[in-house]
Amino acid sequence: MHGTVFGDLTIDVGGVPDGLELVWRGASNSRDPGEALRAYFKVTLAEAATRRANLHLHFEHLIQFNSSTVSFLLHLVDDAAAQGVSMTFFYDGSLRWQAHNFESIALLKRDAKGFSVRRLEGAAPAEKVGPP
Repeated sequence: MHGTVFGDLTIDVGGVPDGLELVWRGASNSRDPGEALRAYFKVTLAEAATRRANLHLHFEHLIQFNSSTVSFLLHLVDDAAAQGVSMTFFYDGSLRWQAHNFESIALLKRDAKGFSVRRLEGAAPAEKVGPP
């Protein structure tokens, strides 16, 4: 399994004892990220299902993603559940924008079989709110 690059987004792949780790870096700011990501994750989910591997998606290194990416991730959770692949999303809880998005995803997909969301406390600098 290899990593990939889609515009400003890089996904690096590594192994963990119980499966595959996919680390998202950069920004997912494409107008339709699902267009490129669907093909990549079709292969990823097939490999995970064949190997009976869990998927660990790490988002704590992302600097930004748009609502189209959130939509793709919601569909990805459904696709993984349909194929019997367990998946966990990891995010940086110290970044408010990540916390809002991933807490919403966790709430919307709380009944998805084999899916979980984990908050990590990162070393990100505090976000600035309001004018200087």
